[in-house]
Amino acid sequence: MEVRIIKGTNQVGGCIAEITSSKGTKIIIDYGDNLDDEKQIRIPGLTKEDDLKPSYDAVIITHSHKDHIGCASSIKKDIPIYVNKEGMAIHNNLCYFTREYKKILREKDNTIKYFAFEKSFFIKDIKVTPFIADHSSYNSAMLLIEADSQKILHTGDYRNHGKKGCLFNKILKEIGKVDLLITEGTTIGNSKRNFKKEKDLTIDFQELNKYNQIYVMCSSTNIDRIVNLYKNFSKTHLFIMDMCMNSTTSLLNKIPNSNTFRNVYTFVSPNQKKIEEPYGRYIKHTKKVIYELPFNEKFVVSIKQSMKDYLKDNKKNIKNACLIYSMWDGYIKDNWPDPKLREFKNYLVNELHMDYFPIHTSGHASLEAIKTLDKIVNPRKVIIIHTEKSKEAIVIEKKLFKDRLLEFSDGDLINLK
Repeated sequence: MEVRIIKGTNQVGGCIAEITSSKGTKIIIDYGDNLDDEKQIRIPGLTKEDDLKPSYDAVIITHSHKDHIGCASSIKKDIPIYVNKEGMAIHNNLCYFTREYKKILREKDNTIKYFAFEKSFFIKDIKVTPFIADHSSYNSAMLLIEADSQKILHTGDYRNHGKKGCLFNKILKEIGKVDLLITEGTTIGNSKRNFKKEKDLTIDFQELNKYNQIYVMCSSTNIDRIVNLYKNFSKTHLFIMDMCMNSTTSLLNKIPNSNTFRNVYTFVSPNQKKIEEPYGRYIKHTKKVIYELPFNEKFVVSIKQSMKDYLKDNKKNIKNACLIYSMWDGYIKDNWPDPKLREFKNYLVNELHMDYFPIHTSGHASLEAIKTLDKIVNPRKVIIIHTEKSKEAIVIEKKLFKDRLLEFSDGDLINLK
């Protein structure tokens, strides 16, 4: 097999890997948005933007984060897209709420094929087996690619300290030794990253039960975190979700939502109520919708920037309150290009006087997780993607993988032989 990392050898997000068999079968793994302002690369014969014949036999999406799936809707209809069904539904739902309608994956616009974990499928002579990966995106996959008597493991994004971390070693042992490991290296070179286990966040949450009002900034797609919050606060506080979060969890089985869980509510602020789409669409199918927060009761509520005016108008009602920031801290640092989230967080803390608690853990692999992965699958060669080549990262990579580490740039072709 031949491998080409079209994008991702020196950046986090927007990674694209190309794999070609000796018989000419060619696949792409992930086709998402860049996280920075750089325009997405256009690949000849892949997207609807050109009139060329399809040059790929399939695209496989590892998970629903936008830097992996965000550009998939632009793929030519003749090229099938393999994706997890729930992951695609979450992506489409988020596209409605961010009004990125062009990025919605529809079967009428694209050829969609749904994969199941540990169920192999063939793309001509290439055998693909998806395995569930522990990540902050629901139903993420790592992919075992087999052809030409060779094995490639593409990890997608992963970790071993989340809810599904207990499956990590078992799955890797099932995969066994591989010829090439393509692993994400998001956190390599960042020794300050938080790698608490998801279950250990419980201790931090429990200490906040003394607050009557708990406001949470959390991704609507971080299902592990939402379940963790629910389990910690639902017995002592009303559990209230914003519309986007509730519409996401409603798509999944046995996950807290206001339609099927007794003590869960959906909050829609007056500002959001005025927006015809997508809120009007979802209110029709959502039970237990409230338009005012119950300030005289104990509650936990997920909040968005669009609620700022409502919270400002109710400043006198905000008492014994705290803010949980449960996302990547890079979004609120001074050097992040979009200041809106940082300004919203600062307003809650400085103007509404909420006590501030950053409680989060990374969705990506720690160095220890990468070492465990390496030990079990024992790859002959290693490629690191989804990484920024800091000086510290380069030193760590070379020390860990030595002469097995393949060093190259975006677009270089690698023959496994």
